[in-house]
Amino acid sequence: MKYDDLIQELNTWEYDEKIFREYYFMEKIPKNISGFAARHSDHKKEVEWVQNPKKVNAHSREDAFIPQGYNVSLVKHPRYFPLFYHEHDFFEIIYVLSGTCTNSFRDSTEKLTAGDLCLIAPDVRHGILAVEDDSVILNILIRRSTFMDIFYNTVRDKTQISGFFVGNLYSREKIRYLLFRTKNDTVIRNYILDMYREQKTSDSFSDRIICSILTLFFVELTRRHGKNVSIPDNRRERTEQESEMLAYMMGNCSTVTLNELAEKFHFSVPYCSKLIKSISGKNFSNLLTEIRLQHGEQLLLCSQLSVEDISDRVGYKNPESFIRAFRRLYNDTPSQYRRKNK
Repeated sequence: MKYDDLIQELNTWEYDEKIFREYYFMEKIPKNISGFAARHSDHKKEVEWVQNPKKVNAHSREDAFIPQGYNVSLVKHPRYFPLFYHEHDFFEIIYVLSGTCTNSFRDSTEKLTAGDLCLIAPDVRHGILAVEDDSVILNILIRRSTFMDIFYNTVRDKTQISGFFVGNLYSREKIRYLLFRTKNDTVIRNYILDMYREQKTSDSFSDRIICSILTLFFVELTRRHGKNVSIPDNRRERTEQESEMLAYMMGNCSTVTLNELAEKFHFSVPYCSKLIKSISGKNFSNLLTEIRLQHGEQLLLCSQLSVEDISDRVGYKNPESFIRAFRRLYNDTPSQYRRKNK
């Protein structure tokens, strides 16, 4: 399917969008509202949502939007759906293919135009509104755990995107979002359309291919637009230091020590310990355990390695120690967890 055909398909009006548009422009008097509900009696859910958007679940979990067994899902945001504030436990990219939309946060609103891309962290309250006929907005939803699989070997990069993902996994103070103004960059657009097209294929290879495209997409996004990224809250300098230290711990979680980390970043051991506590809210040992166990979780789900091999790979020389630590965090042994989530 060619790019122009994909764009034409995305521009096609879905029935729910027609309902939302009709209600948006309708004079909200009892007679009209009654007639509106009667005309669309076969779509009671959409009618209820457009009249009472607060009834839509304001906090969503990954499995409500990302199919089981998939790491990424692309969803077209419906035009004229009323603004409602929500949050979710996965990463989200809002990409404006055409037209405009507004993305509102608790204390600010960003107007996005064609080519703009907003990367939103988990658990950030926000709302999207697109009320133009030519607005086509794609939401790219990424499981929180996917970072550990897709980005684990690239977190050493000193980029805003790496810092954003690493920081939102382990920092106490989160960066809420990154904003890129890519304008008419067709390279970025086409990566997104490639993911959308692959999702339509929907075979046993699709998710892996989408994850591969997503990795390339982030690299290209950083290379082409990394210098112009907008970061809220004026936390750029501290974020770079945080992300480098956390990335080093992630990339070397099987062997890293506090002494090694302090030497690497030219700190005294006491100051390094204090800094880790300030960044993450945890002491070095507890943070390292969390990183090791999350890496172990991904290896359980994304590889055929034995529990013993995974234990060794994430820094536990005694498999029983890994199993005990894993059970404390996940309430299952590694083998039980693998069986339940495969």
